[in-house]
Amino acid sequence: MSPMRAPSICACGHRVPAGTRCACAVKRARESEARRPSASARGYTASWSKESKAFLALPGNERCACGCGRVANMVDHRIAPKGDMTLFWDRSNWQPFNLDCNRRKAIASEGAFGRPIAGQTGGRVGTLPKGTLTGWGQSREISPNSDRGGNSR
Repeated sequence: MSPMRAPSICACGHRVPAGTRCACAVKRARESEARRPSASARGYTASWSKESKAFLALPGNERCACGCGRVANMVDHRIAPKGDMTLFWDRSNWQPFNLDCNRRKAIASEGAFGRPIAGQTGGRVGTLPKGTLTGWGQSREISPNSDRGGNSR
């Protein structure tokens, strides 16, 4: 039998039982998703699918560009286009990536799960120096290519 996980504290200050989400967090996520343009409006159309598959089929694009050795199964934009369709279609801005690695990269560089965007300071979210003792153990630096818990897939 595993020990129970401790509850977390939502950004609104409410205590949230482990494994659940606060109603305000669900509402914020829903509102954020409603403001986000659809995938096709962001350029991920049938044309993108065709071109990205052709890019991955080119020699040298078989493996993830992060260096993990995984098979590349998607095309990543080195610089997020954020609506700039010229940058979106610029093949020099494309790199072969594995979906798992891409998620880590996006979280680290674009912010997610309460993390600040890379290079940004201030706001409510802070970072601790590597090695600081916390209630969860020593803090450690997390890079876009790190693998939580040392799992290898």
